[in-house]
Amino acid sequence: MSHTHEGRARDAGRHALRQALRGRILDAARRIVTRDGFEALSMRKIAHAIGYSPAALYLYFENRDEITRALGEEGYAQLLAELEPYGQIADPAARLRALAQAYIAFGQLHPQAYRLVFIDLPGTAAPDGEPVVRTFSSALAALGHPDDAPLAEALWATLHGIVTLTLTRSAFPQAPLDRLLEAALGPVLGLSGATPRRRPTK
Repeated sequence: MSHTHEGRARDAGRHALRQALRGRILDAARRIVTRDGFEALSMRKIAHAIGYSPAALYLYFENRDEITRALGEEGYAQLLAELEPYGQIADPAARLRALAQAYIAFGQLHPQAYRLVFIDLPGTAAPDGEPVVRTFSSALAALGHPDDAPLAEALWATLHGIVTLTLTRSAFPQAPLDRLLEAALGPVLGLSGATPRRRPTK
């Protein structure tokens, strides 16, 4: 093996080790936040959880805020990956319904990740919501709605409310979840192919 190949192999090994250690740090941070909340998260506690000195953590993350941002980005990427295949459905109404169902299913199947990103994460570390809004906005545009951006945000807020109440209130929902979702989507799906009504002029 040439010196060049040996150097590349060493670099690849160091990169893999660095990524593995970053993963361990994030796993420990996620467990602390899930168990005790963000107020309990500190570099010292993370270091203790993985058997490292606090100083060693600064080789991988600048500070605690960078770790919280990484946690948010990780969970958000997981959600977007779950939504992505449903955004390819050709039928606009079926696409919107499938996206909404997938969003709620993500919150139910990954409650810790959802709470971390959308409920517990501090606002300064919360990921940008534009990718989710854009996903729903595209589906709404395919339905023929002329002004889809505000409606996409309203739809996201509705779905977030359903997921959040499901996770935080044991008595919610009283109606079957599929019927609740259809009630929320009904007015939106009814816009397919419709033109906005104009107010009568006086």
